[in-house]
Amino acid sequence: MSAALEGVRVLDLGQGIAAPFAARLLGDLGAEVIKVEPEDGDPGRRLHPLVHEGPQAERSLMFAYLNWNKRGITLDLRSAAGLARLEALVRESDIVIESFRPDELAALGLSAARLREWNPRLVVTSVTDFGREGPYAHYVGSDLVHQAMSGIMQISGQADRAPLKHGLNQAYLGAGLNAAYATLAAHYAAERDGIGEHVDLSVQECLVSELVTCETYYTFMGAIQGRRLAVQDPFSGAPIQTRRGYLSFQAGGSMPAETFADLFRDERLRDPRFASNRQRSEHVAEVVRIIADSVRDRDAKEIFIDGSQRRLLMGVVQTAPDLLACEQLAERDVFAEVPHPSGRSFRYPAELASMSLTPTRVRCRAPMLGEHTAEVLAALERAGGAAVPAIVPAGGTPRLPLEGVRVLDMATVIAMPYMAALLSDLGAEVIKIESPRKLDPTRQGVLTTYLDNDTRVDAINRSGMFQVVNRGKRSVVLDMGQDEGRRVFRELAARSDIVIDNFTPRVMSGWGLDMDELLRINPRLIRLSNTGYGSTGPWRNFPSQGTTLEVTMGIASYTGYRGDKPWKVGQSYPDFLACWTGLAALFAALRHARATGQGQWIDLGMYQVGVAMIPEALLQYQIDGTEPERIGNEDAQHVPSDAYPCAGDDRWVALTVETDAQWRALAQLMAADGTAVPAGLDDAEARRARRDEVNALVAGWLRGQDGHAVMHRLQAAGIASGPVLNNRDLLLDPHLAARGFHERVALPEPMGVRPIMGRPWKLAERAVRIRKPAPRYGEDGRAVMREVLGMDEAAIDALFEAGVLCTGPKSPKPFDAMGLAELQRLKAIHEVDPDYREKLGIA
Repeated sequence: MSAALEGVRVLDLGQGIAAPFAARLLGDLGAEVIKVEPEDGDPGRRLHPLVHEGPQAERSLMFAYLNWNKRGITLDLRSAAGLARLEALVRESDIVIESFRPDELAALGLSAARLREWNPRLVVTSVTDFGREGPYAHYVGSDLVHQAMSGIMQISGQADRAPLKHGLNQAYLGAGLNAAYATLAAHYAAERDGIGEHVDLSVQECLVSELVTCETYYTFMGAIQGRRLAVQDPFSGAPIQTRRGYLSFQAGGSMPAETFADLFRDERLRDPRFASNRQRSEHVAEVVRIIADSVRDRDAKEIFIDGSQRRLLMGVVQTAPDLLACEQLAERDVFAEVPHPSGRSFRYPAELASMSLTPTRVRCRAPMLGEHTAEVLAALERAGGAAVPAIVPAGGTPRLPLEGVRVLDMATVIAMPYMAALLSDLGAEVIKIESPRKLDPTRQGVLTTYLDNDTRVDAINRSGMFQVVNRGKRSVVLDMGQDEGRRVFRELAARSDIVIDNFTPRVMSGWGLDMDELLRINPRLIRLSNTGYGSTGPWRNFPSQGTTLEVTMGIASYTGYRGDKPWKVGQSYPDFLACWTGLAALFAALRHARATGQGQWIDLGMYQVGVAMIPEALLQYQIDGTEPERIGNEDAQHVPSDAYPCAGDDRWVALTVETDAQWRALAQLMAADGTAVPAGLDDAEARRARRDEVNALVAGWLRGQDGHAVMHRLQAAGIASGPVLNNRDLLLDPHLAARGFHERVALPEPMGVRPIMGRPWKLAERAVRIRKPAPRYGEDGRAVMREVLGMDEAAIDALFEAGVLCTGPKSPKPFDAMGLAELQRLKAIHEVDPDYREKLGIA
């Protein structure tokens, strides 16, 4: 096999961003993809940025980015002939990805069930704004509305200003990553047991998943997160202006004062008052002044390189031209030059993850409208058209995708542990290999959530964050610093299918466990290494964390209040991009290994995944040398589109008007409530020219209205709208409850039953679920040695006596966690509900 998905046929019925992006990612991995468009084309052909040359239908560079590696045809699905041809295509396909609204699919006389009647082994993935079931299933979304209703905006921005969204189109691109991996998981199962599947994916829930650790502030402590004060500890990662550009940096735990003093060339930073997060929080204004003085006459990238070489957590806000000229991205061949029907060629971020045996590649540009219709239909005719024989379904019971797969999880913090937790939900046996000397920061860290904010007793086993991102696993505490520890790991690797790590490149090699050695131990083994910048290139050894990576990968440059500095948004955004991308790569590699017996190395650099999420900026710069502006929650094309204050303390509601018809519907609602709407605003261009006036008009109408009530009114009129939700709102949300998004999991006492976030998609045939709580530290060492390696009790006892295995940290450290009172003072916590258990129904 030359490609991981060789022989897989995908039918792309999606429009816009999310579903086409998912189908393109499968094409990148080697699948044969046919894009089916209506005769007037996918609306994605009108997405900005646009070139001015060439046919009108081919001017969108965003469409070109989302649809390469596909052949394109047009079909009228409202006609009998069109439906007959669709049926023939479905019978020849393995996967269908669609993004019709539920009522649109029904109007065509189609459904996922009918498609699977035509082909019982088919995987159908439905990508919709709020899922195909639930109270909001027929509601419409927008990038803004999803970021509002996911809870991301509530924790982003400044406490005395509006909540803040990510710039550009992060909601739908992120949903595309989720749709790709969920589709591959279902297909991996269907290929094995012959039973097809329906994947019901919600864009909103993809974004809610980015709060996977934030929700535990409420489920474990009753705390509602908020936005932070305007003046923050500069060591927390917020961008800081230098002579040229913006710098970001973080101090993990106890700050190495002498190192930062050397980096910033300022002796004042050696003051013990600035040595920890807690101490700095009491002297924030002074620290801010010192750092501002220190960077005033220096360039951000120079400090970033210097600090990173000193092993500090550094970031630099990069723009499109910075990224296009970046030496690290160039060394890793991230960009591909792709021809465009306009006659020009453009550089696109093309490789999200490096796969050693089955690399992704761009084989062909995006299709022109209807370019391959005659070719594809002629092939159907030769095959007999709609008369293709029905596929007989296989007998038996559907199996979970990863039944029988064993995973060794050596990773810490969020991205890869969360990935491994999702693998467990999908049926894998996941063994978490923990260190006896350095605890996972989600067991013990500055911002870790503990049961009722109490760190006095058994805190490392009562962390909310650890419970969520490590559910379903077994824990083995193994001293890899000892020869015997590495021998035990080798034996485990010989009996496993996947190894996941997030060490810097030199760690595994230092243990004598580079990829060549792992494949010698187990030729079928798949290793996924997640690092900040990848295992090659001049930045390969730079340390990284979500906050500093977010600014470096470029998104912060296009995020922020209008006229203000760059901002970061959400919680560890790059972690989730890496998690979702890595899952797609893993399922592709697993399919390849099942077919060939060959393992491989997935080298996942989080930085380049982030660059792939801002194609609009990279492409606009190549067209005319300009870049998107920071415009807060507004949209460059659609007016009104913003978040507005409504009834309640720090309560906001978001809405997006995308068409003139929607504006007329909104104007009628406002007029019915007594708000006079000026003439001359029926045209989109006129509304853009009078943006401030329109926003003031809508803000006046919404002030004092209930956010949920106005959402229902606007959605009934076909206008995307929704309130800015907080972590408590999400846990009590009726739509998420109806979809079973949060699962009730019985944790060890005294934690008891707690709601834990599931997945942003549902399978129709397979009962994917959280199978058990996260493990206590080292609780499974003895059982794993006995059951997996076949050791007798005497040999296991010897490992414990030698300290190779243990059930407690060898060098416990004092807790530096910020308590609720301190977090409230910093506005990171908005309020605390003493009765949170009753509200959640877990009393």
